[in-house]
Amino acid sequence: MKYREAIYKRYATLFQSRCYQRGGIVQKWTAAYSWFFRGWLPADKRARILDVGCGGGQFLAVLRHLGYQSLAGVDISDQQVGVAKQAGFDVETGNAITFLSEHRGVYDLITGIDIMEHLTKEEVMDFLEKAHAALRPGGRIVLQMPNPNSPAGMTIRYGDFTHEVCLSPDCAERLLALTGFRACESRETGPVPSWTSISGLLRWSLWQALRLGFIVYNVIETGGRGTRIYTRVYLTTGRRTA
Repeated sequence: MKYREAIYKRYATLFQSRCYQRGGIVQKWTAAYSWFFRGWLPADKRARILDVGCGGGQFLAVLRHLGYQSLAGVDISDQQVGVAKQAGFDVETGNAITFLSEHRGVYDLITGIDIMEHLTKEEVMDFLEKAHAALRPGGRIVLQMPNPNSPAGMTIRYGDFTHEVCLSPDCAERLLALTGFRACESRETGPVPSWTSISGLLRWSLWQALRLGFIVYNVIETGGRGTRIYTRVYLTTGRRTA
């Protein structure tokens, strides 16, 4: 059996958790991703949103908690899709690239949380081209992926046997631009500044100090500050302008 087929067949059982369906985890994730996605989410709660590689519906749960109503997802793992359907999401089993090619000009936002690293180089380019075509004019794509510029980035890069590539923020932005996206930028997914939580404020403050150390390291070695994206995973985005 091919490795992808073997792993995705039991992905929900062996590699993922349903813990997001319990307790206050969705609320915590929502608070974090509201900060990470600031300025990137549609103002209209009726906007059509597709989560590619939706897994068991973890990020769809965040979007639903934020009040978005028109949510869809696709994932290659039938087991994962079953978990998402149990949570009440409109998702289907399928190849992400094929699905996108069949839905041209449909979506206002396409998200891909931890999917790019599962694609080969050829699939990355095909995925981005099809995603661009699947967006409406003015639509946005937001992708989360491992960061090779992070000291801990390789723990994510090699944390799953199905991971194929690892794109730096600069590389990801250039590939987005190459496939037609504009206003491309990347953002860290580190501790969120919180003025109501002492522990949250402490984590955010310590992270700023640690980031400064990474910047100094880059300056000493290369003379430049580097990408300034140091979290072990990061977000990158681009817009379809026409």
